[in-house]
Amino acid sequence: MTFAILFGRPRTALTDDRFELDAYAAEELDIDSYAIPLEPIVDGDPERALAKLPEPRGRTWIYRGWMLSEEEYTALYDAMNDRGESLLVDPGAFADATYAPRYLPLLGAHTAPARWTEDDDIDEAWEIAQELGPPPWIVKDHVKSAKEEWYRACCVREGADREDFRATCARLLELRGDRFERGFVIKKHLDLATLRGTTPERRPVTDEHRLVFVFGDLVAHAPYYDSDDAVLDDPERFAFIGDLIDSPFFTADVSRLRDGGYTIIELNDGGCSNFPEQLDPRTVFRSFA
Repeated sequence: MTFAILFGRPRTALTDDRFELDAYAAEELDIDSYAIPLEPIVDGDPERALAKLPEPRGRTWIYRGWMLSEEEYTALYDAMNDRGESLLVDPGAFADATYAPRYLPLLGAHTAPARWTEDDDIDEAWEIAQELGPPPWIVKDHVKSAKEEWYRACCVREGADREDFRATCARLLELRGDRFERGFVIKKHLDLATLRGTTPERRPVTDEHRLVFVFGDLVAHAPYYDSDDAVLDDPERFAFIGDLIDSPFFTADVSRLRDGGYTIIELNDGGCSNFPEQLDPRTVFRSFA
């Protein structure tokens, strides 16, 4: 099987997504890589996004790019198949590692208790959140949070009432806009172990780690935040996650708990996950060989 890497990003990307490092790593390993614009895919014309790729040669493409919805990814997958080539991750596997209601039941007690809705009804979200006990809670959509505004659109503080909850959900809806994915996910807030410093959102730096799984194997891991104080004892304790998720390429974020032990924060499709600064992408790409 011959692999190539398909980078996808908006033409007008203004943020550092670090995919340039992936491209350098691929070049060093003699893995072909090409970039496509995401706007045609979002606009429903994935064939146009692929139009400038080289002639098909039976390659299997590893997507590395900005987050797509399941519908957008499926359209890209089908367009690649129509060219006579394929994406490594099929749409079902993409959804299994991307949408919280798909993977949370598989993680069970290894992650925080959670409830979710299938739409943006805030009143319904409030009602099901009561099953988790009193706040603090974490609120996100089925795919992403708005932790860039942690205290306004993500974290529902201890003692919050219905109106506080409504304000948090409304701000999340505003920030996610037309990229809001399907419904609300409310998770019980867990006390995570913290490190020195604060994040750009002015919250404590938690001892989180991103794990990369390829064909079910844990192939790489690194602290989510660039800190020399981060500790991940016995990473192989998380190898079981590779058996739970039927995807050839995904990531898992885990964190130490303040009172001991670990919890799984969330999963993500591997192609849509940024690699932490301390993770060498060559380690991941070599594993596809």
